[in-house]
Amino acid sequence: MTNKKLISLTAAAAVLVALAYFSSSSRKVKAPSQVGKPVLPQIDLSEVARIETGLPDSPKLVIESSDSGWVIKSLFGYPADIAKIRANLLALKDLKTGHVASGKKLDSPTLVDLQDASGKSLAALRLGDKHMRQPAGEMAQYGGGGYASGRYVAAAGSDTVVLVKETLEAFDGDPKSWTETQISSVPSADVTAIELAGQGKTLKLQKKDGQWSLDGLGEKEEFDTSKSYSLESALSYLNFNNILDPALSDEELGMTTGSVYKVFLKNGESYTAKIGNAMDGTDKAFRISAAFTPTGTNETENAEITKKVDEFNAKAAKWTYAISSYSADNMTKKRADLVKAKEEPKKEETKEDDPKKDDAKK
Repeated sequence: MTNKKLISLTAAAAVLVALAYFSSSSRKVKAPSQVGKPVLPQIDLSEVARIETGLPDSPKLVIESSDSGWVIKSLFGYPADIAKIRANLLALKDLKTGHVASGKKLDSPTLVDLQDASGKSLAALRLGDKHMRQPAGEMAQYGGGGYASGRYVAAAGSDTVVLVKETLEAFDGDPKSWTETQISSVPSADVTAIELAGQGKTLKLQKKDGQWSLDGLGEKEEFDTSKSYSLESALSYLNFNNILDPALSDEELGMTTGSVYKVFLKNGESYTAKIGNAMDGTDKAFRISAAFTPTGTNETENAEITKKVDEFNAKAAKWTYAISSYSADNMTKKRADLVKAKEEPKKEETKEDDPKKDDAKK
């Protein structure tokens, strides 16, 4: 083969390779330029001092930084949970475009606005509907419903709607997504005495050697021990459903005629709860405070308990909560709820009463 022919064949082969490359490249699906990129501009989270979220024509959920820490302004200034605030803000900062929803519009979007201490908007986002993934496999076979696997959002000032993998439910307006809802966690095993007061009457219960007893029982009465657990654990995992307006009076809340539930712990702590009227539907108005009467002479232990009680009162004692009627019922038992007729001891069988013996005689 001559050099000219070799050069010609080499050139032809190069042209064919180039044509094949460009042909295959043109058939590749190119990812939109926005996929994988941040939805919001870079945010310095240390500059965020106020978070507003809500529908345009509805009351907004407002969380802001104050001298006493982060508070939920739209919940009468109740303390916010800094860990939840950080987690929710990081979720916004780290939002990445997963899919560009061409032609989609956001109907009545929720507006999230992050502001600095002067009220200047640092970043804003519009939240649309959630993306629902349909069940597959066994879940579909047994009638399982769809579940949220993302959300349609758009940065403020942009008409481009994108799908992100986060659902961002905390920004839908529920204040409880931004705070710790547990009021108290009093260990039931440490409770040694309980007082229930209401309608001018007071019931007193004592625990000795692990057994509860009710004062003032008649000869044919006994304490219904099946009720002891709900009584002693009423403050163990108590959560609130709402914070009530501090402007409401004791009369409006029903505190002047309500019930009082008090527990005493073996280390000298005591907790006094007041239960008032039904508020927000069936929820009951509720207040709680703690006290400490030393039972020992260990100064270090007494100082620790005193600090614990003071911190509890600083956090919880100034608020009026709305708790579930179920939780309230555990603290408002009446005497009739706790007393039952004493069971007569079973009559022991005698030889004369033995049916087997009678059959043998026959």
